[in-house]
Amino acid sequence: MKKVLLLIFIFIFSCSKRENINLLKKEYPHLSFYIDKVANMTLEERRGLLLMVGIKDKVLSEETIKVLKDNHIMGVILFDYNIESEVQLKQLTKDLREKVNPNLIISVDQEGGEVNRIKFDKLKYISQKDIGDSNSVEYADYYAREKSKFLLDLGINMLLGPVCDIASDSNSYLYNRSFSINVGIVSNLVYATVSAQKSSGIMSVLKHFPGHGDTIINSHKEFPVINKSLEKLKTNEFIPFISGIDAGAEFILVGHIENKYIDKENISSMSRKYLNILENELGFDGVIITDDLAMTGNIKRGINFGINLISNVYENVSYMFKKLNPDIIVCAKILKIIEDNRVYNQ
Repeated sequence: MKKVLLLIFIFIFSCSKRENINLLKKEYPHLSFYIDKVANMTLEERRGLLLMVGIKDKVLSEETIKVLKDNHIMGVILFDYNIESEVQLKQLTKDLREKVNPNLIISVDQEGGEVNRIKFDKLKYISQKDIGDSNSVEYADYYAREKSKFLLDLGINMLLGPVCDIASDSNSYLYNRSFSINVGIVSNLVYATVSAQKSSGIMSVLKHFPGHGDTIINSHKEFPVINKSLEKLKTNEFIPFISGIDAGAEFILVGHIENKYIDKENISSMSRKYLNILENELGFDGVIITDDLAMTGNIKRGINFGINLISNVYENVSYMFKKLNPDIIVCAKILKIIEDNRVYNQ
């Protein structure tokens, strides 16, 4: 009798699960193919889609290969300690795709100016502020296309940029990394940059939502507090993000910011309320990424509704993400973005 009841339960559960999948496919018809793929993935495979991690290597080690493959990780972020020369970097990205996964997302934070990981980049001294000071859409377009060609040739297919933050003044933590203190200039140059990167084959990451410009606090050390109402944010901070969304940006990076008017309990990177704002208020249909979860040392868990970026994978992947219950639609979106931006054998 117990066996019969168990079989009935399994049958009902399976039917219910399939019904939920069908409902999602009706709601998101453009993701139907990928929803089916996610439905056939294991929980561990789904979790791997939600991870973008740092590695220790300049030369890919067996340890790193094992960690990435065992955890089905689909995203890697490179730092300056991973990069020595053009020949070395090309070999590292080639090995990552051949020995881990051919469709791996390989990203770098190469803004230019204060933030550059690739020291042999001929454009590394040009910052977003330099481009903003020119107030030239043509210059922004040229610079983004040249950088995109450079990164793709190295085997990198995602750039953590552009910065969409509007620096409030010269005291802003992001003053030298922002295009301008003028919202119109920032918006125009964000649009030009994303458009150029997209047409060149580089995935864009708009950052740092909901806007990091109005603070002197470095969020690598503590959480900035920017208490602004949703209506206030819509009239200023959100405008460059809308511009980047309109240009086709695939990802938005959410910063570690406290705002009591949006979420009294969680910082922005850990709050689904910000995803709801992006989708419902700004019309964003892509995927969010957290800022580095290892930055302050105060974040002890990951999120189910976007990609978790973390620099020290070896120390954290085993406990920070073991309770992740990945959102099916987010996983489907990631699979589609990966398929649309394949670089292997190009």
